[in-house]
Amino acid sequence: MTDLFNKLYSQFLNGKTDLKAFRDFKESLNHLPDNELSGRMEAHWNENNDYPVMDASRKREIHRRLRKEINLLKDNQSIRWSRVAVAAAVVAVLAVSVWNFALLQKQLGAEAPFLAEVPAGNKVQLTLPDKSSVKLNSESSLSYTYMNGKRVTHLEGEAYFHVSKDKDHPFVVQVGDLNIEVLGTSFNVCSYRDCDLVETSLVEGSIRLYDSRSPTESFILKPSQKAIYSKNNRKISFHRTDNVKETAWTQNHLVFESEKLGSVFHKIERWYGVKINLLCPEILNDRISGSFKNEQLPYVMEALKIQYGFNYEITGSNIIINKSNKH
Repeated sequence: MTDLFNKLYSQFLNGKTDLKAFRDFKESLNHLPDNELSGRMEAHWNENNDYPVMDASRKREIHRRLRKEINLLKDNQSIRWSRVAVAAAVVAVLAVSVWNFALLQKQLGAEAPFLAEVPAGNKVQLTLPDKSSVKLNSESSLSYTYMNGKRVTHLEGEAYFHVSKDKDHPFVVQVGDLNIEVLGTSFNVCSYRDCDLVETSLVEGSIRLYDSRSPTESFILKPSQKAIYSKNNRKISFHRTDNVKETAWTQNHLVFESEKLGSVFHKIERWYGVKINLLCPEILNDRISGSFKNEQLPYVMEALKIQYGFNYEITGSNIIINKSNKH
């Protein structure tokens, strides 16, 4: 484990970590006690002279931020895998913080990657090295790098982008084979791994969409339009949309619009970091419209119970739903 940790940690610090290696690094952290993890990270840093030297005040700030992130995650009872969450907090502070990227970039150059991953039940606001801002939704991951004159990001999950203008360096979001290219604009992209669709909603500016396999065929999206791209049949359609609804999640507003309960339960799992065990599958196709803003999980479940007449039990991060005993 020591050799694996040193290898992955060195790759991470040298900007040679892709998303798979990043997850492997997190997994290696998960197997280490907190005191051993701290010791190894400090020893590795001290033994390598290739990294910029930090003064005492910078080190104190890093330790303060690490303790804050780790304590927040340890106190969050909705996270079932606390050791993974703590490991993710360490990596998130290293990988996501702007000061860290700036520190490494001086040594490694502009092509050092930027990586972030958000577990279920959490959201995070990021500032990318080019000063663009991104809000990542639950169960989402993002990588950023500078490549061939372009600012390139890879996304799994959902993110709201506010891209800083730079006409000489286009900003590209890659979701599978779909490319979303902008100069400076605000837009939302939703593309979870378990869903065939990539939904892109434009708030302001303009964006160009094209498939990697046919880059000469592109489509321009205008404000208040949504593009829906199918990963399977590679077709794209356009629709008018309500940007307030599309970006409501960024304001902690959970919105359902004529959605099947099966989809609603899946969103609740992701939103609150829980697992739902449904013992009455016949209700999965029932539809619901509604919204909850900054509401706790029991309130949401009670509201659904009243409307659909099921019983539920919350135990830690698990929810059991079954038929009501009422006739």
